[in-house]
Amino acid sequence: MKKTILLFSALLTFGSLSAQDKTALVNPIIGTNGMGHTFPGACVPFGLVQLSPDTDTIPHNVEGKYQPRAYEYCAGYQHKDSSIVGFSHTHFSGTGHSDLGDILIMPATGELKLNPGTATDPDGGYRSRFSHDTEKSRPGYYEVMLADYGVKAQLTTTKRVGVHKYTFPKEAKNQRIILDMIHGIYNYDGKVLWTNIRVENDTLVTGYRITNGWARTNYTYFAMSFSKPVVHYGCEEKAKINYRGGYGKFNMKENFPDIGGRKIVAYFDFDPAASDDLEVKVALSGVSTDGALKNLRAEASGYSFDQLAARAGETWNKELSVIEANGTDDQLAMLYTSLYHTMINPCV
Repeated sequence: MKKTILLFSALLTFGSLSAQDKTALVNPIIGTNGMGHTFPGACVPFGLVQLSPDTDTIPHNVEGKYQPRAYEYCAGYQHKDSSIVGFSHTHFSGTGHSDLGDILIMPATGELKLNPGTATDPDGGYRSRFSHDTEKSRPGYYEVMLADYGVKAQLTTTKRVGVHKYTFPKEAKNQRIILDMIHGIYNYDGKVLWTNIRVENDTLVTGYRITNGWARTNYTYFAMSFSKPVVHYGCEEKAKINYRGGYGKFNMKENFPDIGGRKIVAYFDFDPAASDDLEVKVALSGVSTDGALKNLRAEASGYSFDQLAARAGETWNKELSVIEANGTDDQLAMLYTSLYHTMINPCV
């Protein structure tokens, strides 16, 4: 034991800072297959927001039948999957149980689809295929190309704000954001108790949802700002969740000022002639929509995506620099990725 301690002490020095970028030694993809229960998306140390792609959400039971693969999706993502449902703002990391996946956003073009589709039939909904060759994942930043839409998705965060940048193809005739208030990790009919969406103006949307899962009667409030005006919007309230084929259609509404219901999926359209890029900032609060608005203004207002992504990287580099180590590339990746994972939960 003494030899082990001496060896470890020789390899590691705590408390020193280095000019080396420690974020380059972290691989957030580690643990995203099988039962690793980690996610590849963006967050900052102990932040409320963990903005990450969800590839599937399998409930514990479907029509009374136990689903053995449910626990693979505790973090909402499996590296072996080939399609992305969208990007949600809250995730567990390294747990043995599933929940969260709040406030899912998905960019889209073409035909309006408010159904998520399935992994076996991605064309049946708004989800998109993707290639891991287009994925870039580092502390505080995630990027992927959504192949079905030709949309480049980039994600970063502050402590309480998820920041999206979507670059649509120039030839796209429309630009759309899907806001799915039903989506959740470890989802099932009845988990969502209530949702609300309020369109404050053509660049600001607020709302909340209440869920009952591992986190009992969990309130998640949000304030969402767009970098350019919404030109048209609407929603469907779903009568029933059908996990084999998505959601059943119940009621369609357009250009509403405020809407509430248990199962709402909304969409927001933007003018493609204005620009190819759209930045979306989604602030969260566990207290109120006013609290979410204050978080949005305090942490993200007036800053571009690139500025916030750079700040997230700098924050991680400072936190990861508490350890200096020598070793092979694999050893350093294992060490710094493990250190990175210790600073995701608990969150503010």
